[in-house]
Amino acid sequence: MSPNPHWQRLVEALETELSLLGRLRDVADEGKEPLVRLDVPEVEAWTARQQGIIEQLGSAGRVRAEHQEACLPPAARGIAGDGPLARTVTLHALVAAAPPSEGRRLRQQRDALRQLRDEIAVISRRNEVLIAQVLEFSQHLGEGLVESTTEHAYDANGQSAESQRSGELFRRSL
Repeated sequence: MSPNPHWQRLVEALETELSLLGRLRDVADEGKEPLVRLDVPEVEAWTARQQGIIEQLGSAGRVRAEHQEACLPPAARGIAGDGPLARTVTLHALVAAAPPSEGRRLRQQRDALRQLRDEIAVISRRNEVLIAQVLEFSQHLGEGLVESTTEHAYDANGQSAESQRSGELFRRSL
């Protein structure tokens, strides 16, 4: 009986996903500098780069899912979708059924996927904190600008000048 060629294709598909996840991790890590510098154009470019990689990951995931299903025994195929059986067929379960050479490689890839997942989670959390700090700083700066436009004086009619240019419109936009 000839070996199922889908096992090798599954290994190749996972290699593609690992490569994309590595790129995503690297691009996510690059976000620290523009976030700290408040470089809005660079943050926008950084976000677009991440979005492009995420779209590629979606396509790669669909290809991997097709190869995963092809590696299943013929009686179990056709389960792709949202059903309970489809959710229980994991890479871990497939590794146990894989031929020895592909099984070793799939175990290595599974471990690499876990490591990349953990690294991306740490970097993403750091970026979330930086984004929160940027938003807090922006709010503080905006409030300071509102206060700086208030004039504590009286006009020629004896009315309080702060009612004329109080920055109320800017304050409401915050």
